[in-house]
Amino acid sequence: MWCTIFLKQMISKYFLWTSVLILNILLFSSCLNSSDNNMEYPTDPQIYAISISSATDTTSLLPGLAFTIDQVNGRIFNREPLPYGFHVDSVMLRLTALSNLAFPKIEITLKPLEPLGEDSTYTWNQSDSIAIPRLYKIETTALDGVTTKTYEFQLNIYDRDPYIINWEKIEGNWLTPPVESQRTIAYKNQFFTYYWSGTEMKAVSTPASDGENWIAVSPLTGMPHTIRLSSLITTKDAIYGLDEASGWVYRSSDGKNWDPVQTETGYKVVALYGELPSATPGNILLAVNHDETLKFAQTNNFSEINPMNDIPANMPVTDFSAIKVESASSYATKFIFLSGGVTTNNLPNNDIWVLQEDEGIIKYITSKRPTEATLQGSSLFFYDDKPYLMAISVGKNLLMYSENYGVNWVKAEENQALPADFTGRTNASVITDANNYIWIFGGISSSNTQLVDIWKGRLNKFALN
Repeated sequence: MWCTIFLKQMISKYFLWTSVLILNILLFSSCLNSSDNNMEYPTDPQIYAISISSATDTTSLLPGLAFTIDQVNGRIFNREPLPYGFHVDSVMLRLTALSNLAFPKIEITLKPLEPLGEDSTYTWNQSDSIAIPRLYKIETTALDGVTTKTYEFQLNIYDRDPYIINWEKIEGNWLTPPVESQRTIAYKNQFFTYYWSGTEMKAVSTPASDGENWIAVSPLTGMPHTIRLSSLITTKDAIYGLDEASGWVYRSSDGKNWDPVQTETGYKVVALYGELPSATPGNILLAVNHDETLKFAQTNNFSEINPMNDIPANMPVTDFSAIKVESASSYATKFIFLSGGVTTNNLPNNDIWVLQEDEGIIKYITSKRPTEATLQGSSLFFYDDKPYLMAISVGKNLLMYSENYGVNWVKAEENQALPADFTGRTNASVITDANNYIWIFGGISSSNTQLVDIWKGRLNKFALN
């Protein structure tokens, strides 16, 4: 009897729990059906990421290629072109939708194989390779199956060697002979050339965007005849130059009117190295003599000169070439480079110096000197985010550059060589402008003649951008 009662209780208990379980399953299934019927699918058809790869890409450039997706204008393109001569027939393409979901449908439009042919459009299964040279349009469909968006696709490849420098000679009336010495500087979007003609100091100027039409800077007032033209430096607000006779520094805010900068600091200025690259613009690096000791110093207006550490005896103090180096890609890259010139002992400087300010001290190293060229009369300039050097070698000029900010120097390839009719020279003024042109003004020929020609050149990569 007891067993019968126990068995009935067990059957009743398990039947109750089985009933509850079945009821829950039915209710859950009903909820799922209701959810499916009322679900709102995303209506965003935009492409959020794109990548391409190819087995024939032996240089492995494609995986790292960055694409710009212009959602407003419906364009996909790579801002930095692929190298000249790069080619692949087809690629594997990956497109990413909202929240990494897949697109339910993608249509691809290819350009025709023949000039007069028609575009071909097909639905892409998202796994087959695509003829990337012909890819013209991509149309994506959102998860709602209705909303679409069309992108024009462009794979940019340099159609010319981007590292060729194309040189041209600028025709026009620049300087009127006789010319005994000269120096060209860039200041406030203008080029100024100061030169000795007979017994008179003269100056001409032109907008930096022109370079052909020069006008006389007249009257040129206050500039002493004994100013050392090789000492001219510029800041944002002024041009400075050192007078050899008095040892005074002269200043001009307009390139026309000059005044001495009176300094009662007890320090005699020996050299102007240029504006220090720093967070506070306007600080000028100097060489000063104090109690027969040559020191680095800095100032921003010459009313006060702040001495620093001693200058090495073999560093140039006259007739050197100097540039300020501030890298666009490295915040810590802030240097002044010096080449050529004469030391305090009247010996030629045969090194390239790299100077950097560090907590009130100027630290310096000398570069591995280029053996192919003579540094005397060389010209430094900063171009394509690296320091360049134009120097003389066996009567001809060559260009050299450093990929590691002055540690080592290499000779530029033939695609950057100066033209065959470019007269070999020293002491030229070399300037780079905001449009990535290199300007070369005059210089002294091997026969010690002052040259009065102007050349300009630019890398193809900047002409194509």
